Amino acid sequence: MEHRPYRSFFWPVVLIGIGVVWLLGTLGVIPNANFASLASLWPLILVVIGLDILIGRRSAVGGVLVGLIAVALVVFFLVAGPSLGLATSGTLKTEMLSSEIGTATVADITLNFSSQPVTMDALTDKTSLLKGEIDYYGRLDYSETGDTNRRIRLERSGNTGIAFDWDPNARWDIGLTPNLPIDLTIDGGSGSSDLDLSQLRLIEFKLDQGSGSLEMQLPASTQPYRAAITGGSGSMNIAFPSDGDITVRLDGGSGSIHLDIPTGTAVSLEVRSAGSGSVNLPDWLLADKVYRAGKEGTWKTAGFDQATHKLTIICDDLGSGSFNIE
Repeated sequence: MEHRPYRSFFWPVVLIGIGVVWLLGTLGVIPNANFASLASLWPLILVVIGLDILIGRRSAVGGVLVGLIAVALVVFFLVAGPSLGLATSGTLKTEMLSSEIGTATVADITLNFSSQPVTMDALTDKTSLLKGEIDYYGRLDYSETGDTNRRIRLERSGNTGIAFDWDPNARWDIGLTPNLPIDLTIDGGSGSSDLDLSQLRLIEFKLDQGSGSLEMQLPASTQPYRAAITGGSGSMNIAFPSDGDITVRLDGGSGSIHLDIPTGTAVSLEVRSAGSGSVNLPDWLLADKVYRAGKEGTWKTAGFDQATHKLTIICDDLGSGSFNIE
């Protein structure tokens, strides 16, 4: 019995469809930003190939129908993508944020960074609680609630897709008031972060670094505060004040950790798990109880127990990056 060669009209139809879509984009019928929605459709490739194998090899008409359906779905998502939240990342937008202190006496602020570099410092005017200039793709969610106890949430959300108009100059610039006590939570993104918190009045601080590099200055304090810091894959450099009562819980990631501690600061260091990276400590940190070849244990500066202001650092797990104190 003679076997007829495999002929499917699926791929010719798909190629014609790609040409039509490309032409519509060139003519401006489909905005370039909408092509970001195609990143959400990659599973469709597997589906249509499977349908072609099941149907197209048995019926030429079936192959044509599968190809037409695939092209129709692509066109539909390209046209309707923005209304479905699938093509929102192709256009860079800028949002100016401003919040006044008003009657607020304390602030609870949560910031979820994205892929843009971030700079943060203290505001100079006495009436503003937060100011920001935010460049973003997708959707920016900002909420502010409460009166005396102010609660602010900021994050970029939405399906990112592919940013065809990616701008390397996009960034987040955020200023916070130094005139209110702040409970600050930061979830880092993939962009670098330069956080000068040295003038802020922190009462609680939590940070998850993400994958971007981090440069940060922590503030001194009139009241003791706690900081929970989780490292990521980027390098982390933290500068501490010389006078402040701070308890830091530190978890490392795969990036290096560098702590800059001023001379004369009363420091207690506990390393519970050194991970697989190196641990490099200065001579002015005196060993108390040390094990695992000097990488884990407790260290203190001379006179720590009698000091007025104390910096306590507890490292639960340093991860795989190097750990350095200067």
